[in-house]
Amino acid sequence: MAIPARLTWAVDTLDVRPGERILEIGCGRGVAAELVCDRGGKVTGLDRSATAIRAAELRNRRHLDAGLAVFRLGALERGIGDGGYDKVFAVNVNLFWTRSPAEELGLIRDALTGRGALYVFYEPPGRADELAEKVGGALAGGGFHVTTVREGNLLCVKGELTAPA
Repeated sequence: MAIPARLTWAVDTLDVRPGERILEIGCGRGVAAELVCDRGGKVTGLDRSATAIRAAELRNRRHLDAGLAVFRLGALERGIGDGGYDKVFAVNVNLFWTRSPAEELGLIRDALTGRGALYVFYEPPGRADELAEKVGGALAGGGFHVTTVREGNLLCVKGELTAPA
Protein backbone atom coordinates (compact mmCIF):
# COMPACT_ATOMS: atom_id res chain seq x y z
CA MET A 1 0.00 0.00 0.00
CA ALA A 2 1.44 3.36 -1.07
CA ILE A 3 2.16 5.94 1.61
CA PRO A 4 0.41 9.26 0.87
CA ALA A 5 2.84 12.00 -0.16
CA ARG A 6 1.45 14.32 2.53
CA LEU A 7 2.55 11.92 5.28
CA THR A 8 6.03 11.39 3.85
CA TRP A 9 6.42 15.17 3.47
CA ALA A 10 5.14 15.74 7.01
CA VAL A 11 7.64 13.34 8.56
CA ASP A 12 10.44 14.72 6.35
CA THR A 13 9.53 18.22 7.59
CA LEU A 14 9.58 17.03 11.22
CA ASP A 15 13.26 16.15 10.71
CA VAL A 16 13.03 13.32 13.23
CA ARG A 17 16.21 12.75 15.26
CA PRO A 18 16.99 9.41 16.92
CA GLY A 19 15.50 9.21 20.39
CA GLU A 20 13.14 12.20 20.02
CA ARG A 21 9.79 11.82 21.73
CA ILE A 22 6.99 12.77 19.36
CA LEU A 23 3.23 13.00 19.86
CA GLU A 24 0.93 12.59 16.86
CA ILE A 25 -2.56 14.00 17.29
CA GLY A 26 -5.04 12.09 15.13
CA CYS A 27 -2.72 9.20 14.26
CA GLY A 28 -5.31 7.33 12.20
CA ARG A 29 -4.02 3.96 11.00
CA GLY A 30 -0.44 4.68 12.15
CA VAL A 31 1.23 5.35 8.81
CA ALA A 32 3.07 8.52 9.89
CA ALA A 33 3.88 6.91 13.25
CA GLU A 34 5.60 4.08 11.40
CA LEU A 35 7.68 6.58 9.43
CA VAL A 36 8.68 8.38 12.65
CA CYS A 37 9.79 5.13 14.30
CA ASP A 38 11.65 4.00 11.17
CA ARG A 39 13.73 7.19 11.57
CA GLY A 40 14.56 6.47 15.20
CA GLY A 41 11.87 8.54 16.90
CA LYS A 42 9.65 7.38 19.74
CA VAL A 43 6.01 8.12 18.98
CA THR A 44 2.81 8.34 20.97
CA GLY A 45 -0.16 8.18 18.61
CA LEU A 46 -3.48 9.55 19.79
CA ASP A 47 -6.82 9.08 18.06
CA ARG A 48 -10.52 9.18 18.96
CA SER A 49 -11.30 6.09 16.86
CA ALA A 50 -10.88 2.63 18.40
CA THR A 51 -10.78 1.17 14.89
CA ALA A 52 -7.92 3.49 13.92
CA ILE A 53 -5.97 2.64 17.09
CA ARG A 54 -6.33 -1.10 16.44
CA ALA A 55 -5.11 -0.62 12.86
CA ALA A 56 -2.18 1.52 14.04
CA GLU A 57 -1.18 -1.14 16.56
CA LEU A 58 -1.33 -3.88 13.92
CA ARG A 59 0.70 -1.83 11.45
CA ASN A 60 3.30 -0.93 14.09
CA ARG A 61 3.58 -4.22 15.98
CA ARG A 62 7.39 -4.30 15.66
CA HIS A 63 7.68 -0.72 16.93
CA LEU A 64 5.34 -1.47 19.85
CA ASP A 65 7.42 -4.54 20.73
CA ALA A 66 10.62 -2.45 20.55
CA GLY A 67 9.17 0.20 22.87
CA LEU A 68 9.24 2.89 20.16
CA ALA A 69 5.47 3.33 19.77
CA VAL A 70 2.45 3.70 22.03
CA PHE A 71 -1.10 4.29 20.83
CA ARG A 72 -3.83 5.82 22.97
CA LEU A 73 -7.54 6.01 22.38
CA GLY A 74 -9.09 9.33 23.30
CA ALA A 75 -9.16 13.08 22.99
CA LEU A 76 -6.12 15.30 23.38
CA GLU A 77 -7.14 16.58 26.80
CA ARG A 78 -7.21 13.01 28.19
CA GLY A 79 -4.45 11.29 26.25
CA ILE A 80 -1.40 13.52 26.18
CA GLY A 81 0.39 11.45 28.83
CA ASP A 82 3.29 12.66 30.91
CA GLY A 83 4.63 15.15 28.39
CA GLY A 84 8.30 15.59 27.66
CA TYR A 85 7.70 15.65 23.91
CA ASP A 86 10.28 17.16 21.60
CA LYS A 87 7.71 17.57 18.82
CA VAL A 88 3.96 17.36 18.44
CA PHE A 89 2.29 17.07 15.05
CA ALA A 90 -1.08 16.67 13.40
CA VAL A 91 -2.01 16.04 9.77
CA ASN A 92 -5.35 17.35 8.45
CA VAL A 93 -6.77 17.84 11.97
CA ASN A 94 -9.51 20.48 11.90
CA LEU A 95 -9.19 21.43 15.57
CA PHE A 96 -6.62 24.16 14.86
CA TRP A 97 -8.74 26.23 12.48
CA THR A 98 -12.44 25.48 12.97
CA ARG A 99 -12.65 26.94 16.50
CA SER A 100 -10.40 28.41 19.16
CA PRO A 101 -7.86 25.77 20.17
CA ALA A 102 -6.60 27.82 23.15
CA GLU A 103 -7.15 25.04 25.72
CA GLU A 104 -5.50 22.40 23.54
CA LEU A 105 -2.56 24.68 22.71
CA GLY A 106 -2.00 25.17 26.44
CA LEU A 107 -1.89 21.40 26.94
CA ILE A 108 0.53 21.03 24.03
CA ARG A 109 2.74 23.85 25.32
CA ASP A 110 2.91 22.16 28.72
CA ALA A 111 3.70 18.78 27.13
CA LEU A 112 6.61 20.07 25.02
CA THR A 113 10.22 20.18 26.18
CA GLY A 114 12.01 23.53 26.47
CA ARG A 115 12.57 24.17 22.76
CA GLY A 116 9.91 21.85 21.45
CA ALA A 117 7.67 22.58 18.49
CA LEU A 118 4.16 21.94 17.20
CA TYR A 119 3.74 21.12 13.50
CA VAL A 120 0.28 21.37 11.95
CA PHE A 121 0.06 19.94 8.43
CA TYR A 122 -2.67 20.28 5.82
CA GLU A 123 -3.27 19.33 2.23
CA PRO A 124 -5.82 22.07 1.51
CA PRO A 125 -6.88 22.29 -2.12
CA GLY A 126 -7.17 26.01 -2.78
CA ARG A 127 -7.33 27.00 0.92
CA ALA A 128 -3.67 27.20 1.92
CA ASP A 129 -3.69 30.97 2.49
CA GLU A 130 -6.83 30.82 4.64
CA LEU A 131 -5.55 27.91 6.72
CA ALA A 132 -2.08 29.43 7.12
CA GLU A 133 -3.64 32.64 8.41
CA LYS A 134 -6.13 30.98 10.79
CA VAL A 135 -3.78 28.34 12.16
CA GLY A 136 -0.83 30.74 12.35
CA GLY A 137 -2.97 33.25 14.23
CA ALA A 138 -4.18 30.60 16.67
CA LEU A 139 -0.63 29.37 17.35
CA ALA A 140 0.72 32.91 17.76
CA GLY A 141 -2.15 33.68 20.15
CA GLY A 142 -1.19 30.54 22.06
CA GLY A 143 2.33 31.80 22.67
CA PHE A 144 4.16 30.10 19.82
CA HIS A 145 6.65 31.67 17.39
CA VAL A 146 5.13 30.80 13.99
CA THR A 147 6.69 29.91 10.65
CA THR A 148 4.96 28.55 7.58
CA VAL A 149 6.32 26.09 5.02
CA ARG A 150 4.66 25.15 1.72
CA GLU A 151 5.41 22.61 -0.95
CA GLY A 152 2.91 22.49 -3.77
CA ASN A 153 -0.50 22.11 -2.14
CA LEU A 154 1.02 20.95 1.17
CA LEU A 155 1.13 23.32 4.13
CA CYS A 156 2.92 23.19 7.47
CA VAL A 157 2.34 25.78 10.18
CA LYS A 158 5.07 25.35 12.77
CA GLY A 159 4.87 26.80 16.25
CA GLU A 160 8.01 26.91 18.39
CA LEU A 161 8.00 27.59 22.11
CA THR A 162 10.76 30.12 21.82
CA ALA A 163 11.96 32.17 18.86
CA PRO A 164 14.86 30.52 17.04
CA ALA A 165 18.33 31.85 17.86
